[in-house]
Amino acid sequence: MVLELSVFHIAILFGAALLLVIAAISDARRYRIPNFVCAALLILFPLFVLTAPGAVEWRQHVMVFGLVLISGFVMFVSNIAGAGDIKLLAAMGLWAGPHLVAVFLVTTAIAGGVLALLMAGLTYMRNLSAHRAVALAKVPIPYGVAISVGGLSTFYMMSQPLLFPS
Repeated sequence: MVLELSVFHIAILFGAALLLVIAAISDARRYRIPNFVCAALLILFPLFVLTAPGAVEWRQHVMVFGLVLISGFVMFVSNIAGAGDIKLLAAMGLWAGPHLVAVFLVTTAIAGGVLALLMAGLTYMRNLSAHRAVALAKVPIPYGVAISVGGLSTFYMMSQPLLFPS
């Protein structure tokens, strides 16, 4: 039996996807992810659970959220990632849960690698025409864009009822 997604459930997934687009645009423009985006993603998750056509193991989703948040805090303290990136990563860990967290993280990592190569190429082109060269290590990478790509792919997978038969 294939579960049908309700219009309200699809609207919640669409709203969450729109929040990821906002996060990506904001991070690309200003290297900042607004707190309201992460907060709204956290608030939308219970609505997703309540409107899901089948049972959602929400406790396991919360455990994934906690693990990603703790791991992210270590990355933040070590100056590996920014706080906004970690908050967005943790919020998406909540949505991905145990079944999709690996897909989310791998997709995010691949998108991050492509983004890093793009930023390196842009820096190289800028250095060719600039009087002052910029060290590649000093170029910030808006990793919220990569997290959003991983999150959007996760939402796409979540919207496919064939992936979650009863």
